[in-house]
Amino acid sequence: MYREKLNELAVWKLKPNRKPLILNGARQVGKSWLVQKFGEEFFDKKVITINFEKRRDLHVIFKTNFDVNRILLELEFVLGQKIDVENDLLFFDEIQACSEALGSLRYFYEDKQTLHLIAAGSLLDFEFRNQPFPVGRVDVMNLNPMTFYEFLLAKGKESIANLLNEPPRYLPEIATTILNEEINNYFVIGGMPECVQSFINNQNFQDVQEIQDNLLYSYEQDFKKYKPIVDGDALNDILEKSALLISNQIVYTHLSDRFSSPTIKKGVEVLRTARLLNSVQNVSISGLPLTPSGKQFKLYHLDIGLLLRKSNLSFQDVYLKKNLTAAFNGMLAEQFVAQQIIASQKEDLTYWARTSPGSSAEVDFVIVREGKIFPIEVKSGKNGSLKSLHYLLEHNSHIDSAIIFSNAPFGIQGKLNFIPIFWAGRLIFPLE
Repeated sequence: MYREKLNELAVWKLKPNRKPLILNGARQVGKSWLVQKFGEEFFDKKVITINFEKRRDLHVIFKTNFDVNRILLELEFVLGQKIDVENDLLFFDEIQACSEALGSLRYFYEDKQTLHLIAAGSLLDFEFRNQPFPVGRVDVMNLNPMTFYEFLLAKGKESIANLLNEPPRYLPEIATTILNEEINNYFVIGGMPECVQSFINNQNFQDVQEIQDNLLYSYEQDFKKYKPIVDGDALNDILEKSALLISNQIVYTHLSDRFSSPTIKKGVEVLRTARLLNSVQNVSISGLPLTPSGKQFKLYHLDIGLLLRKSNLSFQDVYLKKNLTAAFNGMLAEQFVAQQIIASQKEDLTYWARTSPGSSAEVDFVIVREGKIFPIEVKSGKNGSLKSLHYLLEHNSHIDSAIIFSNAPFGIQGKLNFIPIFWAGRLIFPLE
């Protein structure tokens, strides 16, 4: 499989003032695989991996002090291999299991800048919440589930995938048909690498759902680690209820019938920290930079396939469009777009809604590109009301272009750019 983060890692490798890199992300998004693949392609397969969950006997090396020369010497002795600080890649995997190893990163930057050092782990934001973070001494890269573009490449559809690297335009019917079929597959399979690989190998949706069930179970087992901060049952409630509230502004009491608002609020923060949920903030669009407008926010799940599985809908319901309400189909479309944009940009994804009492005007997303504000609406079909978007444009003359993602063909009407949904996350700006 191919991950676009390989290109960013290649850039990191060549930085003259390179810092140790922390690769962050939820469990099972492919962090370890990515680093190993990077090592194979850019370090002549010379990757020295230390898994701190498997090698707890090595923790003591980092507990003594942060003398990096001593640390490297002792690692060489225990591992039985030389570490070439000029040419090798040193990989600290599952670093959340050893807090001292995280603390050592700043000293590797200060004393061994020639060393290529990557640390990866899950739940890092939670595990190290009470520990000083080596700010300014490390680079951080976030890894998300596979994007739709990466999904197409994994399935061997490179020519179709490459169409998405071009500015949006009218496509031949055959290309549109294939892309829409593959989006339908992606809705069910999602972007978790193990799920994608399983479907490529077996072409079986039931196998994918078994993997998704196992992934969800492993996340639920992690909930035990969050006590006494928040009850695991509250986290289960939030994850389950939020799957049915995609695209809705969040009211804490709607996420659980059993727990208080303060408990639910803590639970949302924990699930955001674990990267199982993404929070999208309501912002003012009066100018740049975008600033929060009140406390309103929406929640999107880590992965659309896991979201669908958590919703207890069968793949037949989605794949054959059976028993799927227009509202839920719209929620899936919005989750898809959010997931693609979050994976493609470093900035936080935002949305816009009027905060005046009694007002219902809301636009799904807002992004900033080329110093300009672009509101985004998502429609599950080819048609739909754009009342809120028209209101926004009429009352904000400084915004001269908007995007509507839907199943409609490409087209431009004044300030409105109608773009097929499969281009979400890969738009080339300025729009043509």
